[in-house]
Amino acid sequence: MLWSRINLYALSVLIGLLHLSNYALANLENSDLVNAATRGNLSQVKTLLSMSEKNHEARDKDMALVSAVQNGHENIVELLLASGADANVKAKNDRTVLMLAAQDNRIGIAQALLAANADINAVADDGMTALMFASQRNHIEMVRLLLETGNDVNVNAVTNEGITALMLASQIGSQIVTQHLLQANANVNSQAKNGANALMLAAQHGYRGVTMTLLAMGAEIDTKAENGATALLLAKKYEHKGVIELLQKAGAK
Repeated sequence: MLWSRINLYALSVLIGLLHLSNYALANLENSDLVNAATRGNLSQVKTLLSMSEKNHEARDKDMALVSAVQNGHENIVELLLASGADANVKAKNDRTVLMLAAQDNRIGIAQALLAANADINAVADDGMTALMFASQRNHIEMVRLLLETGNDVNVNAVTNEGITALMLASQIGSQIVTQHLLQANANVNSQAKNGANALMLAAQHGYRGVTMTLLAMGAEIDTKAENGATALLLAKKYEHKGVIELLQKAGAK
């Protein structure tokens, strides 16, 4: 009985192998494309794209594009886009390839993706956008590119928690990014779901320059968060004397 069961199992495996679908075989072959893109082997990517009897599966090209973007292989990104890879393909956490380029400050790749009609306002599963990733990491040139691309970037987009690009830039003390966002009509008084705003975040971390910029652009000085915190209270709590003096001179109570 045991022997017959083993034979039946072996037979079922053999049948499964014999009936392996063309799609599965194509995936096994096309994985070479992803591997070549990951390594940055441009000549191999060209060869694989040209030698296939039928075009590589769209999904395989898209996976290769994700890998090329993540590894900074600009020439391969351009080649894959030209071959039909999706400029809006998403990786982990619904992050688009443009978001990956923005967070790693890959200017050339971002330009190629935007030229291929990448959605500049696409959102990840947490609500983050490419502009937010660039702002959060103080990638000044990337922020400038996204704001000037002419694709009507939503500078006031919010995450699932109500956080904006301006808040992210203020929180890390990036005065230049803050200025660029404000010049692009970012809402200086936008509040997150917990009531925090850009001024509070700048004050909490002691960023005097950002605080000055926000005040100059009309930040409401005595806005309260859900817990009752204001920019002045936060500056006092963390003993940021320069910011305290600045807020008090501006009339903070």
